[in-house]
Amino acid sequence: MFSHHGKLSDQRILFPAIALIVCSFTGPGVSSSTTQVRAEVNKELAHILSMVEVKANPDLAMEPVPGWTVSQVFTRDRKHTAYLLCVPLKSKEGPERCAHRVYFDDYTGPAKIYEIRGEPELEEVTRPVDSLKWVNDFTLSYDRWAGPHLGHRYVIDVRSKKQVAAYDLFG
Repeated sequence: MFSHHGKLSDQRILFPAIALIVCSFTGPGVSSSTTQVRAEVNKELAHILSMVEVKANPDLAMEPVPGWTVSQVFTRDRKHTAYLLCVPLKSKEGPERCAHRVYFDDYTGPAKIYEIRGEPELEEVTRPVDSLKWVNDFTLSYDRWAGPHLGHRYVIDVRSKKQVAAYDLFG
């Protein structure tokens, strides 16, 4: 029977190799998701969003979810999915610009599609969405950043189709 007892020289090679791998994922080139962000409740933005049932529009392009290699994120129970669509802005100045809108599908009964609306038209929707994620099987959260140090986080309860919170983000 073959047995290998680790030698001290094996451990001296293994630990620096692991440290190098870990450091490569925590270096300065890592995305803002590893940066410490301070969040403060914003009561003014806490109830501005509404969920509107919409029909599927095959002309709209699905955007990749930031930080993911997929274009949609599912709840663990797979009863809801969230994604971003590029909705063309109706402006003469930038006809190729789009509003990044958050959508979610509800599969708890007959499939329904909802668009999240209510963000100020040019202040928010032209800014990219970040950290689109499910907090649990019925709470959706996403961020919009105005710059590298200021943004907003919105939290939606998809069961009640209501916004439950909003936060100012400082990073």
